[in-house]
Amino acid sequence: MKRILMSVALTGLPFAVMAEITEQYDSLSELIHEHGDYDEGNGTFELYSEDPLAFRLSKPAIQGEPAEVTYYENWRAAIYGVYNTFAHTSLDAVTMTAMPLWFESFTKRDSSRLMDEHAIMLEMGRDDALDALRAVTGMETLADIKMMTDFGYQWSPAFLDIYYEDRDPGLDAFIQELRLYCVEICE
Repeated sequence: MKRILMSVALTGLPFAVMAEITEQYDSLSELIHEHGDYDEGNGTFELYSEDPLAFRLSKPAIQGEPAEVTYYENWRAAIYGVYNTFAHTSLDAVTMTAMPLWFESFTKRDSSRLMDEHAIMLEMGRDDALDALRAVTGMETLADIKMMTDFGYQWSPAFLDIYYEDRDPGLDAFIQELRLYCVEICE
């Protein structure tokens, strides 16, 4: 069940403490369902195990898409899986697999297959995720990755600077830190 911790505002805690509070979910499945970015029904989310937490996220990849686009979208799926989990749940560790879901075309959705040759598998705890974040951005807490907007919690500007390849320090710098947590070679 989603818990928005607004009662903290009534306790008189300082604003700095309240700023680190994000909406929390009791499980990864609830988080995925509520955010709607991935879904079991269309093959973009698969829960392998709840304890220990292991799951797959897949961004669609269309035939003819440049390899660079598939590469970066897949890494963003891996980052989304790890960092959204830690931002919105109390879970302490995650094994996250990102694997593009290939389609012949948008109109031929029955032609899909998982591109296991591009799989990324990360095993990370909260401290690992924070260490990788600090190494690239200097952020001090996992709460720094999200901020409240008119559209709910979104990635913070500082996090977006490592979520996209055309920013500084950029996604490539973040990928280099995350490779330390790859279970096998990350493509």
